[in-house]
Amino acid sequence: MLDLDFNLNEFCGKTDEELAVLAKSNRSAEDALILRFLKLIFIKAEIISFYGIDSDDLRQEGLMGLLKAIASYVPERAIKFSTYAEVCIVNRMRTYVKKCGVKHIDKLSLDDLPEEIASQEETPESIYINKEFFSELWNAVDNVLSVFENRVFCLCVSGKTYRQAASVLGVSEKSVDNAMQRARRKIRDSLNKNQR
Repeated sequence: MLDLDFNLNEFCGKTDEELAVLAKSNRSAEDALILRFLKLIFIKAEIISFYGIDSDDLRQEGLMGLLKAIASYVPERAIKFSTYAEVCIVNRMRTYVKKCGVKHIDKLSLDDLPEEIASQEETPESIYINKEFFSELWNAVDNVLSVFENRVFCLCVSGKTYRQAASVLGVSEKSVDNAMQRARRKIRDSLNKNQR
């Protein structure tokens, strides 16, 4: 669950790459890195949602892509973390959109930001709203998922493929896929209920 009480000043002077290394063993560093990339996740989700896909679902996928990037980042490869994270986030969103039946997602340029999104500045209010969204997301995960769905969700968020998660849990890949579909639906329903 996202820890909203940590001291951001502790990590302000750190580069993304330094935070990515620290995040492997320090939850507060991971939370700080997530907060840095929330705007990117929200922007990409907003652009892709023009295809008729729910932006909340896309944000969840983007977060899973970011968490996978944090878990699998290797600084020795001399790739900027921001570049690596963006690729992981966008690929995760594109894969989700393709599963939803949209075939021409590969032709979408995610670099062309709508002007109203591109001009948004990161303000204390926007940071607070982003923190609130991800706090609600993790609360929904903790409160609405079954034990099995939670295990599947955590494995997939940590970067495991459906096949790898199925192997770890000793179940079929289809069981993992079904559990993730139920988890997405439950999380989305919980967030929608909380926003009413």
